[in-house]
Amino acid sequence: MSEVIALVEEFGTSVLQLSAVIGIAVAIILFILEVRWSRAHPPRSRRVEKAIAQGHVVTARRVKYWDDGDTPTEKTTSQFHATYAYEVAGKQYQYRYLERTVPPIQIELYYLDNPGRAFRSKERRNAFFQIFLLLFPIAVGVAVMLLLGVR
Repeated sequence: MSEVIALVEEFGTSVLQLSAVIGIAVAIILFILEVRWSRAHPPRSRRVEKAIAQGHVVTARRVKYWDDGDTPTEKTTSQFHATYAYEVAGKQYQYRYLERTVPPIQIELYYLDNPGRAFRSKERRNAFFQIFLLLFPIAVGVAVMLLLGVR
């Protein structure tokens, strides 16, 4: 029984140091705050807002589409290609689509200065930013642990 008590005391003094617990708590709190912030502030496209303000919104119709087909093991690759046609000021333009979803018949496109460089409203966060959001709380937690003198 004394061995178990000694083991528990050793665990409490070496693993559960106050500085380590505080560092872990800081990391968890920061992660919760980041999740709440990112849900309250979804990514938005300032380019789309600017194009809408300028009235540079067009509707494009799908002309043709195809998928990459099946692989030799009969698994679909789920890459769909499509060509859309739209008209601005009497001139015809084309938009190329490549997504993992079946292309819709019509899509709304936006452009800023050049109608030939149209884009969709679908914007994603930068991958670097997503990695930063994951690693930042861990780095701050480790920094707090080191500043408090974890051994």
